Amino acid sequence: MAHPGSPPRRLPERPDDQQGRTRERARRAVRPERPRWQADAFGPDDTDADLPAWAGPGNYAARAGGNRRAAAAPPYAGGHASDASTQVDDREHEGPADAATGTPRSRIGARRQGRAAATRLRKSRRRVYRWSVVGIAVCVVGAVIAVVATQSSPKPTPYVTALLRGEFKSVPSACSSVSPAVFTQYLPGHMTTTNEQSGATQSQCSFTVDAKPVFRLLEVSAQAFEPFAAASGNGSASRNAADNLAVAKAALLLPPKRSLLSRAQITPLPQLGKQAFAAYQRETASGIVSDVVTVVALDRNVLITVQLSAQETQGFSPTPVATLQAGAAAAARDMLAKQKTQPVA
Repeated sequence: MAHPGSPPRRLPERPDDQQGRTRERARRAVRPERPRWQADAFGPDDTDADLPAWAGPGNYAARAGGNRRAAAAPPYAGGHASDASTQVDDREHEGPADAATGTPRSRIGARRQGRAAATRLRKSRRRVYRWSVVGIAVCVVGAVIAVVATQSSPKPTPYVTALLRGEFKSVPSACSSVSPAVFTQYLPGHMTTTNEQSGATQSQCSFTVDAKPVFRLLEVSAQAFEPFAAASGNGSASRNAADNLAVAKAALLLPPKRSLLSRAQITPLPQLGKQAFAAYQRETASGIVSDVVTVVALDRNVLITVQLSAQETQGFSPTPVATLQAGAAAAARDMLAKQKTQPVA
């Protein structure tokens, strides 16, 4: 009985089988052997020194049947015969080998092409990096030049932001600038003074005489304007004051609706300041009628306004308009004289 894993038992050969094998061996022994392929089959002169190693005569053994065996492949460590034959076939497809190194030329060409491609890629990358650095440097230099040019030559502002030379920094006090002669002539009697506003750039004061048959009210104000971007021209303080003069004149010519004052009659006063005018209006309130004269004078960036009014009803006698205009102009002239003593820029 055979054990598991043991080779099968061989049966004893029969005599006729042994006789058949003996006759086959004898027949093969008497068959003439075919001549082997020789390296000089084409003559001693038909040799090619450039033939690769794989093109020479191989170690082919002739079998008894007349078929040649394939050249024996060198043994491979840890491999099988099928792997060896596959490698032989691969070498046959790779083409001729290099004479110095024995490496197939196809592999050498592929390696050279790979190295050339890698060299071209490196050169292309270096070119891109170089031009990138040049572009960044150009941008940085341009930005620096723009900043320097902007800082070295700043554009002038379209309007004035400070007082110009000769413009007034302050105004005089409205309560102490009018001379006593003006009060004696145009506000006779007992007078009451009221300080309504007092500051460096703006001052306002009122004087009242309320004794029948005289009721008169004198209001004096002065204001120094500052530069203003929305003003006309270059936005200087003088242009701002001139714009306010025009606004005051327009308000006198066209009072708002339901105003107690009538439309003004404008009279220029060229002898008073750089620019001045007088406006006459009539005021009616609850049966009380008053005549009102307003004088507005401009000196650089200072605007002086003087208003003199007189009531002519309820027991008070009327005052001629010429007298009222002369009194307002006299008070404005005193204010302009005091304004000349104020500090300038």
